[in-house]
Amino acid sequence: MDTVMNILGVAQAIYAQYERVKCCKCQSRRLVERIQILMRPIKTFQAQPTKTVSPQLEEMLQKLLSSLEKAKRLLVKYSHQNWMQKFLKANEALEEFSSVNEHLSDAAEGLSLLLQVEQTFKESFRRDVLHRENNQDFEADRVSWEEMLKNSKEARDGVENIQCGVIQIQNKLDEVLQKLDAGQRTSTADVETIEIEKRFLTKWTLWKEFENHVLYKGEYHKSPVAIKVFKNPVITSTQKVRELFRKEIKAMKRFESPHIIRMYGICIDESGPRPEFSIVTEYCEKGTLRDVVRREPDLSWKIRLQMALHAAVGLYRLHQTGDKSQLHGSINSNRFLVAEGYNVKLSGFELSQTESSLRRKHKEKKGKDISPSAYVCPQGLASVNHIYDLPSEIYSFGIVLWEIATGKIPFRGYTSQEIYQKVYKEGYQEPLGEDCPAGLREVINHCRNYQPSKRPSAEGRTLLAKGQSPPMHPSIVDSLLTISTTTVT
Repeated sequence: MDTVMNILGVAQAIYAQYERVKCCKCQSRRLVERIQILMRPIKTFQAQPTKTVSPQLEEMLQKLLSSLEKAKRLLVKYSHQNWMQKFLKANEALEEFSSVNEHLSDAAEGLSLLLQVEQTFKESFRRDVLHRENNQDFEADRVSWEEMLKNSKEARDGVENIQCGVIQIQNKLDEVLQKLDAGQRTSTADVETIEIEKRFLTKWTLWKEFENHVLYKGEYHKSPVAIKVFKNPVITSTQKVRELFRKEIKAMKRFESPHIIRMYGICIDESGPRPEFSIVTEYCEKGTLRDVVRREPDLSWKIRLQMALHAAVGLYRLHQTGDKSQLHGSINSNRFLVAEGYNVKLSGFELSQTESSLRRKHKEKKGKDISPSAYVCPQGLASVNHIYDLPSEIYSFGIVLWEIATGKIPFRGYTSQEIYQKVYKEGYQEPLGEDCPAGLREVINHCRNYQPSKRPSAEGRTLLAKGQSPPMHPSIVDSLLTISTTTVT
């Protein structure tokens, strides 16, 4: 297969280029070691015929190839610069190596979902491990740079000519160390970022305005981000907000995934008479899933199935983390955001306490085109005392899948009482179009099943691994993967 051969070829070129790297040795060596681990499952494809590779796997391999090309360019770049240039750009090196490692981590997570890979493969690309090792390698390279500065013949023979450069080096080094000490990593991919200084948020553009916050598109270290600025926050104590934020961001580290919205940090601007609070997240240019399916009614089934699979993987990642399933609590099509390439990411569960401390409550406006009851399972409609559980969430997700398949608004124009009558009393399910692929129709109807025990799980394999009863139906992710490989148009 051409893609596999190209991947292995680029990997070999990276190994050869590493031998020519003189500085950034620790960061480069770690990068090469991670690529070698990634190549283990790839090599197994060499003997396989092309027809055995699914479209999803081919897409993931193409993304991996793109990430490897970036890694190769990075090593070439730092091989061609002299040590003084590299030292002056120490901050930039940390950013670039972290960014490339993050892309490789995304590829590794995608491959682990599609392939049966060994546990050591998954462990090698855990983001908390990546961040810790990246910073350790950077510190080791920094020590090497300082030694080179002391011992360099160039430095001894031309002290007067490089005095200005040495000052720049020291200033840059101080800046980097201060950020490392404060936990403010310069890489946008580093989820350990706790608080972002406002001066690092640039190119603000008004995106949307709501009753309790304003959304801006901006840039954080050259990466596009969404900036949510709260209006008239309930709590104005910066100490309380910081405490809540640190607690929640620590919990969120468990849910890192290419299909869960990435949290960069919080920005607290205390320059004015009242503090201004902002939350900075990954920017998804296409908006919400609801916006996309209504704005683009002629989407192909291939794209619709891809979006359904991405949404399911995000929910799977949330549900399968830890010994006890983590519930989102408010699944609907507005909780999924769509990035370039129709890449769907789950949002809306992060920083709930932090946001609640900042957001003022407003009375819900009448005349909304969709009732929140449209996503509530029959048992939840019947009783306010119903305990929201995993089957309840799967039902809500079934409604989201129905929206992806139809492009319509669920129970449009219905009141909560009318939805209760139709769904709980009559067991009604809104119909799917005749052109809906049979496999997808089956998944959606299983998710919307009246009986909670008959709804599938997002993580069937995980339930089996824990010794619990096997699910009545295959997991949603497994089913959508199978459907996607047989539906091309």
